[in-house]
Amino acid sequence: MKQKNETEIILKQWVRVGLLIAVIAIMIASIVSIVKGLNPDPASQKELYSYNYNSNLNYKVYLKDNSFFTTPYIGMNKQYITSLIDHIDVDATYEFQSTKDLDYSYNYEIIATAKGLYQNEEGKDVELWSKAYPVANQANQAGSGKNFTINKTVSLDYNQYNQIMTDFREQYGLSIDARVDLSMNINITAGLAGQAEKELNDTNTMTLEIPLLKQTINIVPNYVNHGSNTIYETGNNSKEINLPLVIIGAVVLIVSLVIFKILVKSLLAVTRKSEYVLALNKILKEYADIIAETHNMPDIDKYDVINVKNFNDLVDVEEELHSPILYFEVRENYESVFVIIHEGTLYKFTLRESDFDHFSKLRD
Repeated sequence: MKQKNETEIILKQWVRVGLLIAVIAIMIASIVSIVKGLNPDPASQKELYSYNYNSNLNYKVYLKDNSFFTTPYIGMNKQYITSLIDHIDVDATYEFQSTKDLDYSYNYEIIATAKGLYQNEEGKDVELWSKAYPVANQANQAGSGKNFTINKTVSLDYNQYNQIMTDFREQYGLSIDARVDLSMNINITAGLAGQAEKELNDTNTMTLEIPLLKQTINIVPNYVNHGSNTIYETGNNSKEINLPLVIIGAVVLIVSLVIFKILVKSLLAVTRKSEYVLALNKILKEYADIIAETHNMPDIDKYDVINVKNFNDLVDVEEELHSPILYFEVRENYESVFVIIHEGTLYKFTLRESDFDHFSKLRD
């Protein structure tokens, strides 16, 4: 019995899959183009100037009179005995440098914040209570040029804050951790020299975290030593949008969506056809000894027609009547008819490509 060609149909299916993948890639590229057009890269804007800064907090832990240490203080990054600490001197330094002359102004404040802490279930410190105490500040300072430097030395009375948190813990009977955060907050406003617009508004914070209520401590710095940034010209948002890129991306996306829908429909049609051919080939192969192919369809109107639901029912009829099954292809790759004629009755089973349509809503 003649078998239908599956290879050609499967090949067509894979060609459509390849085209579908290509269209999806084009759709993604068009979406990326639209996003880039609506959100231009800062590199495409005009650079005005760039700047960098260096910040640092150097400290010395001064000791009470004692018979163990021969120096009046201990330097940075050590372990300190709290009962020997008298005070902590901190040298704060901030250096700013720009690539172009600027008109700038800045101010700063240094505060000590006493904090009561406890650990939550995740092991993270949660603030239970805090209070900020001013240590030093400076009103607005203005100038022009490419750089400026801030230097300030302050003295932190460690025992004062240790006592504050000791009193807090004893008054409320809480088992808590505590520390004092010494922070320097620097606020900067700047713009190109001779121009009214101030594009730069920045705040930099440097902090030393100093534990309290412990027998020994180590001081933890919490800030970024170095940083840089680039300032770009600000302008009307409509000018920043790359309109040609947005339009091209939108057109390509719309066309791709149309082609995508066409390819999906075509792929589903080929898939149905492939499933139909596989089912037909299976019938022709397994029942080749009882199927006879005919090139002329019997005149059905001459018989009483009984339509059977599946091919197995037709096989049951063949086994009972011992009459051959006649096979006729009505439309290649789309519809075949199997019949058994016995006296005045015609038993009929029709295999259609549409029987394998699982996505009927996309057919039209």
